[in-house]
Amino acid sequence: MIHGPCGQLNPNSPCMVDNSCSKKYPKEYSEETVYASNNGYPTYRRPNNGSVALVRRREVGNEFVVPHNPYLLAKYDAHINVEVCSTIKSVMYLYKYVYKGHDAATMEVWDGDEILK
Repeated sequence: MIHGPCGQLNPNSPCMVDNSCSKKYPKEYSEETVYASNNGYPTYRRPNNGSVALVRRREVGNEFVVPHNPYLLAKYDAHINVEVCSTIKSVMYLYKYVYKGHDAATMEVWDGDEILK
């Protein structure tokens, strides 16, 4: 899944606010995934290996790839962004979201094989 393109490639993109992307794209290149506790979000592996894709008549590289899970994309036939959050703020947000009222969400985290069920 590719974001945009936005930024210098497309300054008129809907995500652009004050001449920068509101989703903080393009992301920085990184040779490995780094879990930093400063903001709770990891810096995902984005190698600068020169691979590009043509998106809306513009060439984009790994800096525009959206974190996703190919299994969930295929299973639900939908665009699902997946990102790890590892701070107490994210737990507080999920708790508030789940118990906020009528349109609540249910979430289950488990490590198992769905085929065995």
